[in-house]
Amino acid sequence: MTTSRSVSPHTGEKGRSVKVAINGRFLLASYGGVLRCAMEITERLARMRDDIVLLVPPGAVDRVPEGVPFEVVGRSSGPIWEQIELPLWLRRHGTPLLVNPANIAPFVYRRQISIQHDIAPALRPQDFTFLFRVQWHLSVRWGMLRGGQSLVTSSRASREEIAAQFGVDPQRIEVVHLGADTLPLASGEPVAAEERAVFVTFGRHGAAKNARAAIDALAELAADAPVDVEFVGKLDPELAPYAAARGIAPERIRWRGMVSDEELADAFHRATAFVWPSLHEGFGLPPLEAQRLGAPVLASDIPINREILGDSARYFPATDATALASLFVEVSDDPGLRAELSRRSLANAEGFTWQRVADRWNALIDARLG
Repeated sequence: MTTSRSVSPHTGEKGRSVKVAINGRFLLASYGGVLRCAMEITERLARMRDDIVLLVPPGAVDRVPEGVPFEVVGRSSGPIWEQIELPLWLRRHGTPLLVNPANIAPFVYRRQISIQHDIAPALRPQDFTFLFRVQWHLSVRWGMLRGGQSLVTSSRASREEIAAQFGVDPQRIEVVHLGADTLPLASGEPVAAEERAVFVTFGRHGAAKNARAAIDALAELAADAPVDVEFVGKLDPELAPYAAARGIAPERIRWRGMVSDEELADAFHRATAFVWPSLHEGFGLPPLEAQRLGAPVLASDIPINREILGDSARYFPATDATALASLFVEVSDDPGLRAELSRRSLANAEGFTWQRVADRWNALIDARLG
């Protein structure tokens, strides 16, 4: 990504006034779906509005998306920047409406709209540092749920969890589903079936990601079954030893690791199916992105997957390796089923676009500006 030129905090380009600021800490601290969501919202709002500026810490200047008006704020980064330098700058510059697109917000600033994708730090504290957990709890309690603030989440399932965790009325929380049209579309017709079925999945660390599910399912099949698993994304280093311990032949697992958007789109396009075995998600972009590339989806039977995938996917109990192995065989052996699931995938993904997300956020901002 390249940078745009800095703009005045008051006038912006062409003399425009700045009424809306975006918290740009996500450029340093976010990854995966959180980063993708924040980037899409920021870039699209910047194209739609002439009263908006992205506020960034000094270390994020070279990560600002092309064409997005931005202002460098403060001298530090991390919690100090977000909780002290950012709100001080905002107060000195007319207290514009602050948009926080990445789960954390200043807890001493009152005029803001924030997104909170899930309550993962409360459910799985072992996956987060103590400092982050403290900041997250204070941020949600004081920076997102007090009077004068607006909170947005990405699913009805997540709204219910947030409301229960913090003891608030769910109706106070807006739901805006995310988009799935970031990856480039693969060209041409779907690839011809390989001699061996290839089930693509993510190999991320974290108990909730349940990345071992595909390995366990593979172990349920005969050693000569023509079924392989391909892991993409940042890989949990314990997966390969675990597969070896389960007696999986090395050639039956492809360890792709980190891939470009183009490579990920290609993996989805040629997959026999995409496997999404999560135990918990606030939303879950990968299955929808896979669907947009025409991949059949095999998903764990949890509320959020039912909410966003409906009848377009096949489901399995998240911890039932035998059930997932049966789906491997069923989908591998039935071209008609694969074709039908692919058709359902494409139809379902059409409803999840980033422009629709940006339109909803634009309306929320206009309502707050009043």
